[in-house]
Parts: sequence; structure tokens; C-alpha cells
Amino acid sequence: MHRPDLLEVSEEVERGHQIGYEVAEVARSLFPNGVLIDGETDLQSALDATHSTMRQFPDRPLYEATFQHDNVLVRADLLLPTPTGYRMVEVKSSASVKPSHWDDCALQAWVLRQSGVSLSTVELAHIDTAFVYQGNGDYQGLLHHAPLDADIEPMMESVAHWIDQARLVLQGTEPATATGAQCDDPVECPFKSHCGVAATEEMPEPDYTLDVFPRMRSALKNELRAQGVFDALLVPQDHLNETQLRVQECSRTGQMWLSDAAARVLGGLPYPRYYLDFETIKLAVPRWANTSPHRTQVPFQWSCHIEEESGELRHAMFLDVTGNDPRRQFAQSLVEVVGDKGPVLVYFQGFEKSRIAELAALYPDLAAQLEAINDRVIDLLPLTRESYYHPNMRGSWSIKAVLPTVAPDLDYGQIAVSNGTAAQTAYAEIVHPETTDARRQLLTEGLREYCKLDTLAMVRLAHFLSETTSWRYFLPAIGNGGAPFFHALREDAPLDPPLQEAAELLRERCRSADNRVIPDAVSWLQRKLRSGYVRTQALVQELTAAGVLSSLVERQKQR
Repeated sequence: MHRPDLLEVSEEVERGHQIGYEVAEVARSLFPNGVLIDGETDLQSALDATHSTMRQFPDRPLYEATFQHDNVLVRADLLLPTPTGYRMVEVKSSASVKPSHWDDCALQAWVLRQSGVSLSTVELAHIDTAFVYQGNGDYQGLLHHAPLDADIEPMMESVAHWIDQARLVLQGTEPATATGAQCDDPVECPFKSHCGVAATEEMPEPDYTLDVFPRMRSALKNELRAQGVFDALLVPQDHLNETQLRVQECSRTGQMWLSDAAARVLGGLPYPRYYLDFETIKLAVPRWANTSPHRTQVPFQWSCHIEEESGELRHAMFLDVTGNDPRRQFAQSLVEVVGDKGPVLVYFQGFEKSRIAELAALYPDLAAQLEAINDRVIDLLPLTRESYYHPNMRGSWSIKAVLPTVAPDLDYGQIAVSNGTAAQTAYAEIVHPETTDARRQLLTEGLREYCKLDTLAMVRLAHFLSETTSWRYFLPAIGNGGAPFFHALREDAPLDPPLQEAAELLRERCRSADNRVIPDAVSWLQRKLRSGYVRTQALVQELTAAGVLSSLVERQKQR
């Protein structure tokens, strides 16, 4: 009301709005011969058009009928004439009736009644996820009509009070209410960013809030906040599990943590290796036969980077933007490229494996090949979670959180499509008949770049995690007594103190293990020296150059 310039609508909310428009169009088609009240730019014209249409066409449905009472304005999605009055139908793209819908319908019904409209019933039409679209534009059964009269009638006496309270809010200054769960419930508030900044200015947040802890129970967070603990670094250790303790320690030191758990797995994988990622769309209004609203995820794009043992990296892709059902060609092209040998690496296998299983069920002739692909899947997500954490990840192991810490040169912000929601929005716009050719071309190229970047990100991540296997070091022979340890060094070229300390730590480790092989020199020294990964990596490289260590690659060459 006062600062509309501060409004920020996220891509996800924009996508929700677009879905709402699509569902509204279908709802109108199910009650044909109606009159649409067009008043987006001039609401007074909409009010006038509503009254005149009701007088002129009392037996025809009204779409977006507009009413006002006591300066409260509402627009009814469907107003359907019956012998005993109008059916007022509010249309939602959700899969069920929610408490906030009762408030919405109660307010609308109150305004209509105060405007003299006789209502026979009040309903909420929502998506029936059990509906299976058969094609040919037949959407009978897509919407389930839930009667709300019994739910909203007890609320009607409170509506006037709601309005009075709302006016009091508008007359005052900006409410001093802390941000919280209400900022996203029942919908995301478009002023959330503004309020978050304002709260930070009034009471600066710690560098690491409690939200940095993965899988910490909301009840525990609330308990800690009630005790005045808002800083993740101040949470007592007995409240934290092993992963959360690691997150706290990395946040405190500002240093990454890396183990060789993933490296041991990745190092044993054969070639060729296939890095695979899918893009899908899940529609509220089904577009293709044998799909259900909000349930069927239709894959329309895949990207695959193929890595050979020689280091050669090739890229292949499938993208269908014709608007036709893409699933058959998607499955066939995938089988052709991925073949029947070599590991298939994904990030969060539940997604890709579920889509492949659905395609196998849909196309029996491809089922054996598709199921064989699923048998070859290796999930990089748990490997990353078990092996790596960087404080800049802020408690998240999503590929978008991990990538900037291992490959900052790969930037999603530089392309037209930057995340999964944007990919769905782009695809929906591409296949829309009113989209211009220039816009369609721009978005199509954005999809290509985005999905390709996803699989290249996995390649770079796998290489990063594998460094502890490629950096498998060997100490020179450690003799007994006075046998020289730094046999490769000249007397006039002693090691610098940091190198000397690192070398002595490695020698002691080997002696205690009775073994000259060091599979994780970098991560082990990092913990011992309490130094950053990059700095420790540089120390190990210097030790190798000085001849104190022999890398696995050099060792193999010597053989």
C-alpha cells in the first residue's frame, strides 16, 4: 500500500501465478458460454461491467465478476447462475483445500452478500491429482469442487472485524514484527527481502545462524533461540551430531574439510564415465495424454558429459521444445548415448532413477535397457556429503551451493536460465503458442547452457573429490637409526620451517603405520596443521618438488 517499489516476486512465485492463470482458463472452459469481466487496468469499469452483465445475461456464467463493499474489492473466479442464486466458485491450482482458502472465500462471500448478490453455495475448485488426462482437450474431472458453506459460515461475522484491523495496520507505521515462518505461509511474501534487510540493520545477524546446521530440528532451533543462542558457533556441542559438528568447526575456522571417502569410490570406477542430468516439468493442467496433474514429471531434456580414460570429455544433449510429448524420444536418445557400459554419475539419484523407472514402465520395449542404466547409477550427492564441506556452503550440499567452492569459474548467474524452477518456466514459455520466435530462441539457448553446466559441474566436482586418490604419495625409504630422511635434498637447500614441520608429521605418521604410502596427505595434514586446504595442497606440492614425496603418477612412471 505504501511502498510498492520494494516488492520482489521470486521466479517460483511467478511460476505459481502462471499456473493459476492456466487453471483458471480450464475452469472457464468447463462452464462455457460465460462472460469474462475484463478490468485489469480499470477496476471501476469492471464493477460497472459486472452489474450490467448480471442484468443483461442473468442465465450466463460470469468469469472474474467484480464487486466492492465498504472499499473492499473482490473478484470471483466463477459465478454460476442456479434457480436459487449464484454458485460462487473460487478456483485454486492446489491439490487440496487449505485453511487460508476458507478466509479467502469467506471474505469474497461477505462482499458479494453485502452487495446484494444471493449465493446458493460457496465452493472451492482444486486440482484432483487422481485425474488422468486422455488428450483431445477434455479436462472434465480435472477440478474437484469442495463445498465450503459449513466451513465459512461461522467466519462471516468476523469479516468486518478483519477489515477494521486491516485498516488500523494501514494507518500505522511499518509493523515491528520479526521475520519468521509467516513470511512463507500460506504464500511467500513479496516483501520478505525488505523485512530481512530491515531486521538485519536493527539487530545484525551472526555470520552463521542456526539455519546453517543441516537437519537440525525446528523445535531445537526454537529452544536455542529462546535461550538467546542465535549464533551457530555458540551452540553447545552436545546438541550437535557429527555432521553438524563439522559444519560448526569449518564455520569457526573458515577452512574447508575434505576426506578421501569419495576419492576411494571414484578412483575405482571404470571408463567411460557418464555424468547425467535431467530437466522435467510437472503441470497442473496436463498437456499430454496419460499424464496426471501435479504428479507426472515429464522429462524434456537431458545433458550428458562423457569422460574417457584418456581424459577426453565429450558432451551430448537431448532437448525437445516442439510442444509434443517428449518422453519417447527422450528415452530412445538416452539409451543410444549412454549405452550399456560404464558408471552413470548423477547428483541426487532419487530424481533421475525415478524418471528412468517411469519411462521403463511407459515403454516396455525400452524397459530392459532403461533399467540397466539405473543399475549403473552412482550418486555424487552422498559421496560429497561424506567427504567435503566448505563454510560458504552454509549447511547445504546442493550442487548450486557446492559448485562455487570447487569451481568458481562456472557461474549460473551468467546464463538466461539459472535454476530448476527457471528451467520449467522457460520450457512452459517456449511451448506457449504466443511466444515470439526471438524469445523462444533465447530461452532455448538458456536451457541448453543451463543443463550443460549442471553436468559439467558434476565433472569438475568429481575431479575435485578424486584429488586424494591421484595425490597418493610415497615417502623415500625410512631407514633405521641415522639413515637420511630427506635424501633428495642438498645441504645448501634446507626446507622452510612449514615444509619441515609437514614433512616430519608425514614421516611420523608413516612410521607409526609401518607403511610408506600416504593416501590422503592433503586432508590429513590439513587437520594436523589446522591450515586451509589450498595452503596445505601447496605444501604437499612443494614437498613433492623437493623430492621428499613421490606422487602416484611419478611412482608409476618410475616403474
